[in-house]
Amino acid sequence: MLLVSVLIGVLWFQSQQVLSDFQCPGTADCSCSKRMSGDFELLCPKASNQPTLIATVHPNQIMQLQCTVMKEWEDLRLLSGLNIGSVNSFIMRFCPLPGISFKELMATVGIPSTKDLQVQSHSNLSDTLTSRHLEGLHELHQLNLNNNVLTKLPDDLFKDLESLIWLDLKNNNVQLPKNIFRYVPKLEVLELGSNSIKYLEPGIFRNLTKLRLLNLWGNRLQNLSRSVFSDVPNLESLDLNSNGLTTLPPDIFADLIKLKFVNLYANNFQALPQSLFRNTPLLEKVQIHNNRRTLKTLPPGFLANLTQLKELNLKDSNLSSLPEDLLWGCISLENLTLQKNLLTELPGKIFKDIKDVTMINLSYNKLVSLPDSLFSSLQKLKTLDLSHNKLTNISQGLFSSLHTLKVLQLAHNEIKFIHSQAFEVLGALKTINLSHNELSVIHREFAYEELGSILQTCVKLETIDLSYNKLSIIYSDWRVSMVNLQLLDLSHNDFTNITIGDLQFTSTKLKLDLSNNKISMVLMSEAEVLAKVRYVGITSAIPINNSIKLILKENPFVCDCNAYHLVKYFKGQLEPEVNLLVAIDGSKLYCNSPEELKGTQVMDLDPRQLTCPTEKLVEKNDCPKNCSCHYWPSDTALLVNCSYRGLTSIPPSLPTSVLLEQWMTVNHTELDMTGNKITFLPNELGDGYSRATKIYLSYNNLTSINLTSFSNELQIIELDNNNLTRMDGASLNILEKSKHIEKVSLHNNPWICDCSTKVFLNFIQANYKKIPNLKNLTCSDGVPFSEVAASELCPTATAAIVAMSVTLAFICLLIGGSIAIYYRYQREIKVWLYANNICLWFVTEEELDKDKLYDAFVSYSHQDEKFVVEDLVPGLENGPTKFKLCLHYRDWVVGEFIPNQIARSVEESRRTVVVLSPNFLESVWGRMEFRAAHSQALSEGRARVIIILYGDIGPTDNLDPELKAYLSMNTYVKWGDPWFWEKLRYALPHPPELSKGIPLISRPTFRRNTGEKLMNGTDPNSTPPAITTPPADTIFIDPLKTLSNSKPV
Repeated sequence: MLLVSVLIGVLWFQSQQVLSDFQCPGTADCSCSKRMSGDFELLCPKASNQPTLIATVHPNQIMQLQCTVMKEWEDLRLLSGLNIGSVNSFIMRFCPLPGISFKELMATVGIPSTKDLQVQSHSNLSDTLTSRHLEGLHELHQLNLNNNVLTKLPDDLFKDLESLIWLDLKNNNVQLPKNIFRYVPKLEVLELGSNSIKYLEPGIFRNLTKLRLLNLWGNRLQNLSRSVFSDVPNLESLDLNSNGLTTLPPDIFADLIKLKFVNLYANNFQALPQSLFRNTPLLEKVQIHNNRRTLKTLPPGFLANLTQLKELNLKDSNLSSLPEDLLWGCISLENLTLQKNLLTELPGKIFKDIKDVTMINLSYNKLVSLPDSLFSSLQKLKTLDLSHNKLTNISQGLFSSLHTLKVLQLAHNEIKFIHSQAFEVLGALKTINLSHNELSVIHREFAYEELGSILQTCVKLETIDLSYNKLSIIYSDWRVSMVNLQLLDLSHNDFTNITIGDLQFTSTKLKLDLSNNKISMVLMSEAEVLAKVRYVGITSAIPINNSIKLILKENPFVCDCNAYHLVKYFKGQLEPEVNLLVAIDGSKLYCNSPEELKGTQVMDLDPRQLTCPTEKLVEKNDCPKNCSCHYWPSDTALLVNCSYRGLTSIPPSLPTSVLLEQWMTVNHTELDMTGNKITFLPNELGDGYSRATKIYLSYNNLTSINLTSFSNELQIIELDNNNLTRMDGASLNILEKSKHIEKVSLHNNPWICDCSTKVFLNFIQANYKKIPNLKNLTCSDGVPFSEVAASELCPTATAAIVAMSVTLAFICLLIGGSIAIYYRYQREIKVWLYANNICLWFVTEEELDKDKLYDAFVSYSHQDEKFVVEDLVPGLENGPTKFKLCLHYRDWVVGEFIPNQIARSVEESRRTVVVLSPNFLESVWGRMEFRAAHSQALSEGRARVIIILYGDIGPTDNLDPELKAYLSMNTYVKWGDPWFWEKLRYALPHPPELSKGIPLISRPTFRRNTGEKLMNGTDPNSTPPAITTPPADTIFIDPLKTLSNSKPV
């Protein structure tokens, strides 16, 4: 084939006459355009959607005519008048034979001559091709007539082709006249492949003394003899493949003394003569592969003494044995292919003379054993393929001479044993494949397993394939000595676990395949420490692709606490240096256990899902009886699970271990006693409870609870769904003082609600955010705690009320005169006293409101929130008297039912301050809040509502009846009033610390509004000045009287 390439090159780049540049003028019938490649394309006829002729011109090199739907050769004249100039190649494809010669046809388009003519009609030209078509082509060097279905050729076809060097007639069905080649004495290449030729006339190649390449492949030759080839003494390449030959005459090649290449593959040889190549001393390449019949063996010395032989291919020929002297004297042999035969053994000296061989392929045979001396002389061998045989062991001396070996293939054998020094001299080895064998250990003799493998001296290895064996050790020499290692395939072995230490390789471009093993864990607890030590200070300088790539797919992974650091790695939660240490491919890695995680991809796990039974981690198991203990690494917690075990008491003690394994530190304990039959908790707890931070006691039968013995570090305690009726003060005190409590579940218990429950109620109100399911936390009668007021728990006794009334009446009689004076000027006096912080005990809130959480609940439209947040709230909470306000945005529980929150806010506040504005009147929730406060005031017989008029609310006729009645009967405070702050603070409850507990029946007073329209006298956005003297024109009345009489004074 090299000879063919050279000849093509010579013909193609042969010097040519340079004519004027082709300008692509087109013709009357054809359009012409220049393509991006620099070629010109002509389409004929012009402006046709389906041109019949496409001409491609590469000036001075090629012109190709391609016909599409042309039926008559005269259509070729459409190109007449062009001046193409000389070209190297003139090509016709899918066109009919012209009625004139090819030379005349080329003249019509201005081509005076060409060196190469190619006619490929891909249709049946049969016997229509004549010498007239080829006349005048005296300078033609190459003629290609393949794929034309030619049958009969006239014997004078090539009479004008005396300069022809190359003739291609393949893929036809020709019958060759005896004298057809007499006119082409310079012919060097003759292609006659795939023509169904059965018989070659002796002397048919007479006069072809310069022929160097003859291809006769794909025919049906049967009569081959010495006389057929006796006239081609300079022949160098002969291809006789796929002819169905069963044998050859011993002297068939006797006259081909210059033969270098012979191809005999895909025939039906059953035997070959011993002297077949005796007279071909220059033979360099022999191919007798893919024989279609059984060729059991070759004759002794069949290829002996072919000193120039470099390549021999005998693959797939059904050879079952070879003679020992087959290759003796073949001193130049470089490539030997014997694969896919039936060889069971080889003679020990068969390779003794092929000292220059670099590649031997013995794969796909049935070799059971090999003699130690087989490769002893092959000191230049670089590639040896022994894969797909039946070898069971590798001896010490088999490869002892292969110092230059780079590739060794031993895959798909039955190897169980390899001598520890079998690879001792293979220092140049780069690739070794031992996959699909039965190896379980491959460590060096007299050495510990971790010290080194049988490959210890092969320090240049780049690829090690040990897949499909029974190995379970990553040897140290692979990690330390093999700095160029790029692939270590250990898939389909018996590895059970991997540590981060196993992944410390000096090679930084390694792909380590551990897929399809029995790996249940990858221990990476030390990964961060190792990574920081290795890459300290140089993280940014190490490219990320330097890390080891680890493949773990299809392993029976156990997703417990040992997988904690691996899962954190997948989540990117380890130190960034770890990514420089190893790159783990977690695709197709699924949990095999525990059952609840089975089938989950490890990469999708949350580290918080991983736990470990402690019996696997400690020698002494101190887990309580009838309980299970697990380590939870994400929280460094010990989980003691005693739930749903039918227990009647909590464990007497809990485990006290603080270190389960090297990295498993226990900082606290969680005890789950859910769903048992426990009725009480002991006053004293045993060892381990001091470390318990989370205790789950839901769904038991607890009737009382004592938390005094539990840890001060308690974070969660669940007591819901029991029979608890009371919470003792000591337990409440612990819960209130604990700085770590996050959750206390108390719902679904029959709590008793009486006077002694007030402290419990206060705890609930103060810690409602920590108490889940608050709506299900109810008294035994079903009333939710969220609807219970402290005052309802301890109603005042009738006798006490009578005694207090008599006492008050007597006191009133004594100070009647003073009261008369006070009553006349009470408004002015109280405002003045309050503004000057004098005798505040005289104006403080009554005893009835002492358990309220807030001084006032502020009801407003969300559209007025800016006024409330920026003006009203700072003025009340940060003023001279600091009030505690209940506000929507700050004190309401997110997600709770809004009507419940309104009722609770009104109940827990001493006053309700309504910011009455046009926006408020449009608010459904605002009107509901007013009704709740107004109803509460009526039920208690005292004034609780304070109205701040903010903006113009228009006529009162359109207001709700309740609000309209209230505004017509009671006092309101206008924003912008110079006395706004003094009036408002006076109307609000007085601080109990200043009043010293002296009660006052009521503070807010009412004023009848005589007009039907309420207007602000000043700008609602202006801030009233702080003055100290209340206005003198405000009329005050006793609100209790007002409410009872419902008429203004």
